[in-house]
Amino acid sequence: MSEVLPEYYGDIYYVRTNQWGIAITFAVSSPKEGVEDRDVCIVRLSHEAAKVLAMLIRKQLKTYEKDNHTLVTIHSETMKSLDLSSGDW
Repeated sequence: MSEVLPEYYGDIYYVRTNQWGIAITFAVSSPKEGVEDRDVCIVRLSHEAAKVLAMLIRKQLKTYEKDNHTLVTIHSETMKSLDLSSGDW
């Protein structure tokens, strides 16, 4: 019998790095003003595992864009607020 694993959705994430590894906290934003966002899970990875995961996700997204003749765009305000540029991709 196979175990059913829980699934999580997060529209907010926080990444923390220290000398031992990386922790990614996924959270769900509240639809109501004044109500705190809710953390749903924390994923802890070694630096090496986090780097491999980032590379695999990038590869998957590039394949998706190519196969579907589309470009996954990120709003310029989002890019700016995260201090990201198109060169980071």
